[in-house]
Amino acid sequence: MTNDIGLLFELEADIMSDLTAKEQTHYHWREPEEVEAVAESLTALGYTVDKIGALNNLLERWRFHQLPDFVWNLSVRTLSRNRTALAPAILEQLNIPYTGGDATVKSLTLNKDLLKPVLQWRGISTPSWYRYETGEDIQSLPPWSSSILKPSCEGYSLGLRRFDNQEGLAVLRQQVEEIGKLFHVPVLCEEFIAGREITVGIVGNSSPLLIGAVETVNAMGESLNEQVLDLSAKRQGKFQKIGVDLDDSKLQGLRDVTLELMKFFRPLDYATFDFRIALDGRAYLLDINADATLHPQRSFAQIARAAGLSYQQLIEVILRTSLERWEKG
Repeated sequence: MTNDIGLLFELEADIMSDLTAKEQTHYHWREPEEVEAVAESLTALGYTVDKIGALNNLLERWRFHQLPDFVWNLSVRTLSRNRTALAPAILEQLNIPYTGGDATVKSLTLNKDLLKPVLQWRGISTPSWYRYETGEDIQSLPPWSSSILKPSCEGYSLGLRRFDNQEGLAVLRQQVEEIGKLFHVPVLCEEFIAGREITVGIVGNSSPLLIGAVETVNAMGESLNEQVLDLSAKRQGKFQKIGVDLDDSKLQGLRDVTLELMKFFRPLDYATFDFRIALDGRAYLLDINADATLHPQRSFAQIARAAGLSYQQLIEVILRTSLERWEKG
């Protein structure tokens, strides 16, 4: 029986202690409010919580035979195509059950250049795309008018830029080179989809215990349309989230896609899915976040509140989903 739950996470001090770290490339730490909220909820549910912190601390626990019964995994690391897979891989080696997804799911959803062919194979619409290899001599502009450029294996909009063909080939080459040098990975160029941006949150592997959605809107409450949710906009709080109803005829397809993918990618206890709804009504899946933040003021908590769940109940639902998965084997 699970009594002791270890909490794996990196705070800003853990990541930025590296002298080469920069916020524009390393902004993957968990905010203290998120860690404390998860810990307090688990404690209120009757568990003993050990805030282990970073992976190195877990390995120290192993050396001294002080491992927990179960781990709540919030670890995402930095600057590696395998960074989100490290914790689940190590936990499996140590034979410790944990929340979230396994190493395969974490790595696949992080590496967008590997994820997008899978989505296309499953018949799920995603923006047209191309991968620029490191040092590639770009000879032509993309076959669409506006693009999103981003590292092939990053999250939280790190390195994300918009490029318009009217800026010219020289600017495209420069931007791709800059992103490649910053992150040391290939650069993804995908067609920019103007329209609404909807985030669907879901808890549950084979059957959902919670599903809901929010739309990102500007300060005036308007849909994003031509605007881009980049890192600067996120940090400055230029946008807000409002609840939307997935039973709306314009959004019903999003529910079907997320349910299909949760079953396909399982084990995956919880995740968020980012969509753009084009002006013609067609939905495009932009991203799957298998490490969605559980900050009490962010999208997932907001989705839970709209479904009538308190933050503690959200944590309880995720934990129950994960424990049941491990019990079934």
